[in-house]
Amino acid sequence: MSTPHRDEDPLGALAGELAAIGHRLDRMAAELAQLRQHKAPAVPPPVPADPARTAGPPPAGLTTYPPPPGPGFGPAGFGPGQPFGPPPPATPPPFRPPAPPPARPSLADRAAAIGGARLLAWTGAAITLLGVAMFLALAVSRGWFAPPVRIGAGAVLGMALVGLGLWLHRRAASSVGAVAVAATGFATLYLVIAGATAVYDYLAPAPAIALAFLVAVGGLGLADLWRSPWLANGVVLGALVLAPVLADGWLLVALALAMSVAALPVVWRREWSVLALLVGGLSALYGTFVGATLAQPPASAGNTTQAIAVAVAALLVGLVTAGAAGRRIAPGATATLAPIAALPALVTALVLTGRLGAVVAAGAGLALVAACALPWLRGAPRLATATSAAVALLAATGLAFDGATLTLVLLGQALVAAVVGHWMRSRFAVVLAAALAVPGVLRALVLDAPVADLVTRRCVLDAGSWLPPPDLVAASVASLLVIALAVMLLAGFARLGWVRSDAETAPLWAGIGIVGLYGVTGLVVNLALLVDNDNGFTAGHALVTVSWTVAALVLLARGISRPALRVAGMALVAAAVAKLVLFDLSALDGIARVGAFVGAGLVLLAAGTRYARLITEHQHTATEEAPHPVAPQS
Repeated sequence: MSTPHRDEDPLGALAGELAAIGHRLDRMAAELAQLRQHKAPAVPPPVPADPARTAGPPPAGLTTYPPPPGPGFGPAGFGPGQPFGPPPPATPPPFRPPAPPPARPSLADRAAAIGGARLLAWTGAAITLLGVAMFLALAVSRGWFAPPVRIGAGAVLGMALVGLGLWLHRRAASSVGAVAVAATGFATLYLVIAGATAVYDYLAPAPAIALAFLVAVGGLGLADLWRSPWLANGVVLGALVLAPVLADGWLLVALALAMSVAALPVVWRREWSVLALLVGGLSALYGTFVGATLAQPPASAGNTTQAIAVAVAALLVGLVTAGAAGRRIAPGATATLAPIAALPALVTALVLTGRLGAVVAAGAGLALVAACALPWLRGAPRLATATSAAVALLAATGLAFDGATLTLVLLGQALVAAVVGHWMRSRFAVVLAAALAVPGVLRALVLDAPVADLVTRRCVLDAGSWLPPPDLVAASVASLLVIALAVMLLAGFARLGWVRSDAETAPLWAGIGIVGLYGVTGLVVNLALLVDNDNGFTAGHALVTVSWTVAALVLLARGISRPALRVAGMALVAAAVAKLVLFDLSALDGIARVGAFVGAGLVLLAAGTRYARLITEHQHTATEEAPHPVAPQS
């Protein structure tokens, strides 16, 4: 039987090709699986042929063809006249792992290389700027060249460095050097302007500040364009750190503030917190130093005016920078900018002293309070700004008042803060009240309503005057403010959850209670002396003893279910009895002594009776409210 030509049955040829492709795909899948497992592939076992299909003549209608010449085409291993079936096993090629990629430098190596290049570049920039400052400063004393030549040489050097930095920045490999060179050029131009104004008097202050502002805008604008915080920080540090070598006084502060104003748009746009801290910190530093130097006594009217102007300008620019940048930079940076902005004004106020210093400090406090009202200042920035405002308020109070007036003002401020804190549930206001209360109460204890005056009678009325002694009036008012302050502090702490009627918070409310008892004692004794200077001291102490026992009764009644209050009440009872025995028995005489003992005894008797009944009622109520066991039903 002759083999027909392949074109006689195209379906059979197509079937053979599809079978060959299927076997190749199976082998490729096996090889890929072996590659994934990273081990040498095993030879697949031979698949036995189906004898029903290979034995005998082919089925009817199936024509066989010889395999075409050439390797790898058609079902391998089948000769002419054989039906299609599984191919014989084939040996796959040996597994060869892919070649490893070329080694790349590690991140540490690349960082070290870049850091080394940056260190070299910025070291060269610093040395260059120092040389420029030395040239401008020494050229005057040594007589080097004429002033226009000196200024022109520095300006040409600065512009050449800026142009070189622009040329270097076109190549990525030179970007680090380009940033350092450009920063050196802009800082050189800034120093040249400072030297031309302060050293050579070649420029008037107003045009010099305008030119410096334009140079700062150019340098920081280029940093914004290149998105390089290194360039921005280099311009600021190079220009402002070396500026005191050439300029001083209010001109130095003006140059620093011009840089701050120029940096604000860049800080807003790029959110560069370090840049904001640099310009804010250097401006505040120069403002503080210059303001304190100009305000040193004996200061002339001109120096005093300059000192106040420097302090106010530094405060306003610093607060505007902190407030505007507070929406873009980190909260920690904003919380730092606000206090350092107020530093020049506060230091200048303390050096000025007197009413003028108080006005400067009060103005700084009001500006800080206005900054606290900004809606986007929350958390740490608002807390830092409010704390700075409180410090400014305290400084203004101390500079404006003295003596008993200072004590009363401090206690009044603390009372207002406590009322606001209780009303608004403001933690800051309550803490501020406590902070202001400490110096106020201490001054009252030592100076204006001393404890010694409550033990030994010292204040005697002038027989020829019908007016009450000012000391007694001040002591009475101070004692009244102490009582009100203690009550409001307890209420504010309780509303915030810081004080509870338990032993955990007992040290806090017990301390405030002792301060309140001091206020009650001082108020009663001093008012009694104002009413009757002869017998007021003894009558006042008798009333104090009775009032202590009444307060103990209140604490005991409130402490039926609160052990801490009950302990405080018993301690106050012990203090009242000790006062009766140790002080009243010896210091009082006549009807005052009798009244103290009888009054305290009656109150204690009433307290014992009432307290016993309250305990019985409380136990009865607790027994009725306790759950009763239910008897089981049979």
